[in-house]
Amino acid sequence: MNFKKFLLILLLLLLFLPGNFYGEGQGSWFVISQLKFPGNWDPHPGFFSQVRHYLMNTTSLRVTEERRVLTLQDEELFYSPFLILTGRGSYPQFSESEIINLRRYITGGGLLFIDTASDGAFSESVMRTVERLFPERQFTRIPDDHAVFRSFYLIEYVSGLNIRKPYLEGIEIDGRIAILKSENNIFGVWERDRLGNFYHDPVPGRTGQRKEAIKLTLNIAMYSVCGTYKSDPVHQPHIERKLGR
Repeated sequence: MNFKKFLLILLLLLLFLPGNFYGEGQGSWFVISQLKFPGNWDPHPGFFSQVRHYLMNTTSLRVTEERRVLTLQDEELFYSPFLILTGRGSYPQFSESEIINLRRYITGGGLLFIDTASDGAFSESVMRTVERLFPERQFTRIPDDHAVFRSFYLIEYVSGLNIRKPYLEGIEIDGRIAILKSENNIFGVWERDRLGNFYHDPVPGRTGQRKEAIKLTLNIAMYSVCGTYKSDPVHQPHIERKLGR
């Protein structure tokens, strides 16, 4: 191959590389994004590295080395299909332009996952935000046979660091769960110290409860990628056999 032909092929490859190489999107990489706001927006800063390691070793997902920390004014919001909102305590309400951006993000296909790290003030702030986003919609309980509970693992029960509500809640838009909410502090089960020991013990179920929360975290990530894939009837016989076992 002569040098000119090599340069031509290289140019064509560059033109068709995934957008991530140009900062336009994540290409074929899975991006975990987290919303930053005034207040305690990051109660479990060590969760990402643990989740990334688990996803990379358990699924075929290629996860970016860093989480994407965003505000609702960042253009990269619209290249982030999986957005986490978590925290402790109340937070100031978003501006009208930020609410418009978040509504555009959600209705455009993004999944907002809300994980409450403590009850009370943070949950109240979340509810005020959601009421402004979709005043005509309310959270409803996600049924046990929903795709999110079988997108990768078959989930035995909804878990977290605590079990304040033994179920997930969601808001459906155009036939998909666009906002998913847990009151159980799921990310709290992931954090470890430098020696590899977990910081927190789940209450009341300890090891088994942690295992289910880890499985559920992975399922939620997979649901954001695959949607209702596991609800397709073609998968029902396999799922029913696994449930039978």
